Amino acid sequence: MGIPHKIWQEQCEAAENLEGDFGTQKALEYLVGEKFLNFLEASETFADFQAEIPAFVKKIKEIFEDWQLGAYLETALESKPFDPALFDGDDEFDAEEVDEMRKDDIRRCTRDLLLVERAREWLLEDDQA
Repeated sequence: MGIPHKIWQEQCEAAENLEGDFGTQKALEYLVGEKFLNFLEASETFADFQAEIPAFVKKIKEIFEDWQLGAYLETALESKPFDPALFDGDDEFDAEEVDEMRKDDIRRCTRDLLLVERAREWLLEDDQA
């Protein structure tokens, strides 16, 4: 899986390059919306990832301003509601399969919401690091 401190350090460096090349929003999407959330998820299973969170948070806060993090986390991982009507008249999926897809979408959205809330706690509350 890799050494956690090397992982986040490389990701932070990549985010700084992204910010310079493509702007702050792309860098936030990459580092916070993808890499940090994945790191938080891995920390639930692997203690070595959990131990690295404060240092990762500190570096993220060096790259981005609090207001940038706050604004990004307001809409991070938002998605449109599942629309079963998209499958009306589609012979490929029966009603049971569509319902299962709806349930999977609810589980994914719930998981995303919980991860974003954890990220908000780490990145926006003082004295975490």
